[in-house]
Amino acid sequence: LSRLAHGLWECGECGLVDERGFDDDHWVRQAHRVRDERVRRPSQSKFRVVAVVVYERGDGTVSHVIGHNDEAACLKNSICAERAAFVQLCMLPQSACSRVTAVYIASDAAEPITPGALCREFMMSSPLTSTDTRIVMEGGGRRLDLRLAGLYPHASPYIRLTAEEQAAAGRRLGPAVRPFPAAHEQQAWEGAVAAAQRDARPLHAIGYGACVVFEDGSDARAWQWKALEYSCSLDAVCLLAPALAARRDGGVEPRVLCLADQHGVCHAPHATARAILVEHGYGDVRVLVHDSDGHAHTPTAAELLPTAPTAFDAFLACGGGAGEA
Repeated sequence: LSRLAHGLWECGECGLVDERGFDDDHWVRQAHRVRDERVRRPSQSKFRVVAVVVYERGDGTVSHVIGHNDEAACLKNSICAERAAFVQLCMLPQSACSRVTAVYIASDAAEPITPGALCREFMMSSPLTSTDTRIVMEGGGRRLDLRLAGLYPHASPYIRLTAEEQAAAGRRLGPAVRPFPAAHEQQAWEGAVAAAQRDARPLHAIGYGACVVFEDGSDARAWQWKALEYSCSLDAVCLLAPALAARRDGGVEPRVLCLADQHGVCHAPHATARAILVEHGYGDVRVLVHDSDGHAHTPTAAELLPTAPTAFDAFLACGGGAGEA
């Protein structure tokens, strides 16, 4: 290796640049520089986010990719900076990217903002990350340094598995999962498993159903609607939103919620549902979860999205929000 500049080295054999000498300050400055240089803002929110993903190659040298957020008129068809960066890693040969060492995030907010739920889930799903991968956020001169596991607790037992591996894991784990002791929990579990049988379109090996049990003992059920383009699928928990709102309007609150697959394994709600539950005032509802050993847990929805993004005012200041009716 020959030194090109402070923190920067070049391999004489292959010509690849090695960036292993750079520290957090360098990567944070780079994230802010890229954000400042971006003239075309996201079309709907105008709120810019940049993610710098630093990774190791197979030989131990270091490089990076950069992603930024962008939006479509349909809000659901938008992409975050972290996912935009991570998909670039998929184009690299396996020997060219062995693991992600850190993700650095900068935005238009005057405070550090944490990744959204979808970004957390996507990063946790990557074979290039671990639960200990650092996520560093900086804004307004303040910095947060967190670990991926702390941002996305109770990830699905299937989180890094292929479709075939998920099917095998479900068949193995289903008979071994622990029951939930309370009657209303059992009601939610049984209702979710029954609903999952309706998610039978053969586009993926796993079907999901959801059931929410209310304070008065009634329940509501829904199941995932799979679409050929996976991201167009409808989440089972999110499909319970009209029932949750209608019962709240009538003064009845949810008591427990369950998302389960056809094998009887309970999963914490996926990313979209975590965000919807927390942002729409259902953070206190208990959810049923099985871990990879089949043990039962009952966290609240809010506990599934710790340090949730809070840059609402900065988002509106950039031009996002309702605007003129």
